Amino acid sequence: MTCADGTRTEILDTIYRWFKAEPLQAEVLQTKGNPQGQIFWLDGVAGTGKSTIAQTVADHYHKTGELRASFFCARDDADCSNISMIFPTIAYQLCSLHPLFQECVSESMRQHADLQSAFPSMQLQNLILEPLQAVRRDQEFKFPPCLIVIDALDECKDESTTSTILSALTVLASYPSPLRFLITSRPVPNVQLGFRITGLMKNTKALVLHSIPQDISQRDIRVYLEGRLSRIAQSYELQSWPSSDVLVHLVEQSCELFIFAATVVNFIEDQHASNPARQLKIVLSGAGMTSAETSPYLPLDELYLKVLHEAFPKIGERQPAGLREVLGAVALIFDPLSPECLEALLDVDQSTVRSLLRRLHSIAIVPDVGGGAVQLLHPSFREFLIDIERCRDVNFTVDVRLQHTVLAKHCLRVLKSLSPDMCKIGNASLYNQEVVDLPDRIAAHIPAHFQYACRHWASHLMHGEIQGVVLDLLLEFCSTQFLNWLEVMSLLGELGSAITALQSAHRIVKVRDLYSSGRSDNNDGGSE
Repeated sequence: MTCADGTRTEILDTIYRWFKAEPLQAEVLQTKGNPQGQIFWLDGVAGTGKSTIAQTVADHYHKTGELRASFFCARDDADCSNISMIFPTIAYQLCSLHPLFQECVSESMRQHADLQSAFPSMQLQNLILEPLQAVRRDQEFKFPPCLIVIDALDECKDESTTSTILSALTVLASYPSPLRFLITSRPVPNVQLGFRITGLMKNTKALVLHSIPQDISQRDIRVYLEGRLSRIAQSYELQSWPSSDVLVHLVEQSCELFIFAATVVNFIEDQHASNPARQLKIVLSGAGMTSAETSPYLPLDELYLKVLHEAFPKIGERQPAGLREVLGAVALIFDPLSPECLEALLDVDQSTVRSLLRRLHSIAIVPDVGGGAVQLLHPSFREFLIDIERCRDVNFTVDVRLQHTVLAKHCLRVLKSLSPDMCKIGNASLYNQEVVDLPDRIAAHIPAHFQYACRHWASHLMHGEIQGVVLDLLLEFCSTQFLNWLEVMSLLGELGSAITALQSAHRIVKVRDLYSSGRSDNNDGGSE
């Protein structure tokens, strides 16, 4: 998704001029750092439109041939949230730059077999900087300017190591390089600290998105709303709809969050409702009762609650737990799954997921059969669901620790069905690369929910509680399915992840045993 026509013009112009090293005619937007820096940091709170801007910039320079690589981080995608994938992915895309670059990358991979899991600084040095130096020595090759986009850096799954990417990028400052990085993130402490303590700000131009002049943000949101609502009015033959007063109110309620405007329009346009005028009235109901004085997310939170209450107007006594489990799974799984695979993972009846989520098209992608995975349209809805201070209806609030425990239990339950030679290869002596149709066999014999359970049971265990049924399932898994699981992980090319999973599980069990032992000692002492 790219920016709507006529919106974000000042922001885009600031980025475009930075990339071309052109001075701004008049600096409408206040920036920080080094105007000539090789890095542009777009910093903004959730919902301010960072990813849309990044996608627009990427699309613009893809058309000019100057976009050389991009990495769009996403917390709900294991590969796109893996920090060790960023520089290898960028290096792979840069290989089209010059045959010598590709040759150098290949040679580095041969010499350093562990580069895929190495520290980002080593990856940057061996996979990008050294190949670039080799290409620059080619006198006949004129090195073009290159833009690299890294979007939503804060969405990496290991928040504690996000700053290592920024630390690695400080090496760029000591090399003459045509590479220029556009990085977007929320103002989370690990990213902000990463820019400061590494000295990277000396080579960075920064724009704080949520601090641009209010009149510019409100103008852009109004243009966006007018365009989307005008198309809806034409589709339903609505005359003079909506009124200018309603537009003004919606713009004010947005609190400069584009995700509010986008969610409002998606809710009004919901094809299942087919009544935009009524949907708009629901949005406007209770107007003026919320205020952004204490939090800019209050109007957005109220909107999310209205969407949920409209989708589930008569929640029965037995439904909330199942509903929360489905919503929690969509919000917290590490790889998106189709409705059918979610049902298999959660062990619920067929069509349960699609039935529960069918009225949530304004905040989630719920595909038809065979249409792909269920995904939230924006991470702010996930953050809303897991925050009891924001999601004030307990029927929808997701308890993160409990939900991860439930998902760990379901993963371990699925793993009970593993069997030797899952892919029916029939010859254990063959290497994976010797099985010519291995991808087809994996697709045929290891369903997506099995693959998910194999990859992520330990991650859910790490974020949940290991006791009761979960502990029994873990002991059964280690006793009966361990070798079968290792075989599947090998077929999936995930043996490195298997080692990490075992280390994590071992730490969790060890901590639990120490904690249980400590409690037992305290109880014994007290009884004496």
